[in-house]
Amino acid sequence: MNDNNLALVIDDSVSMRQHVTSILRENDDVGEILEANNPDDALRLLMEHEGKLQFIVSDWNVQGMPLTDFLQVIQCQPRLAGAPLLLLIEEDKHDAKDLAKEMGATAIVTTPLDPERLLVLSMAVTGTVDRRRSKRIRSPITCQMELGIAKAKKAYSSGVINISDSGILLRTPIPTRGSGYIYDIATLTLQPERGEAITVSARILRIEADSEDRKSEQSVLMAMEYITMDSRARKSLRQYLRMYDPDPTS
Repeated sequence: MNDNNLALVIDDSVSMRQHVTSILRENDDVGEILEANNPDDALRLLMEHEGKLQFIVSDWNVQGMPLTDFLQVIQCQPRLAGAPLLLLIEEDKHDAKDLAKEMGATAIVTTPLDPERLLVLSMAVTGTVDRRRSKRIRSPITCQMELGIAKAKKAYSSGVINISDSGILLRTPIPTRGSGYIYDIATLTLQPERGEAITVSARILRIEADSEDRKSEQSVLMAMEYITMDSRARKSLRQYLRMYDPDPTS
């Protein structure tokens, strides 16, 4: 845990704030967690505490200072500026995507709250994986990708171009409209030719045109970084990479 960093939870419901905080504490990269009833209280707390603001989790419908004004104020403070916003919005709110864009949110978290999604998103915005040092392997492995949130989830069968212990490059069908929100998080199920499937959570780093599929334009290349992976999946992935590494000493 980095004790010099701050995470901020804004919600007028004490029980919701406590619930969110309990989830965030499972992320070892989160520092001190501040809880505020509204943006006015949040600003006061931030001024009273030392440290860099990592990210904000806030209900979309807060009392007091408008959330957009609050975000403008903290942009003037170097140690607070640029903090990602994870916006809590009711699942049945149809204009959620437009509302999130208006507020400059990094991601939407629908309520009733999905603890796993909130944890994954918090790990995504605090992750520090050095992808440049990860050795990429070309190998016979397939991938099922579940992209999107709530009712917009879609599953795709994707081809693996290369894979490492920190991320993966996929050739996947072009996602259907509405399958991703602002900050795209996916569940990947990797299936080697031999052995058990490996399931990880990942975020999209880059989407680009598929140079080998220009005629049909039915697929894209998607570079993804792992966010969460349990110890069993991590061990299986590393064993798999060693098995197919053509030069394990490099």
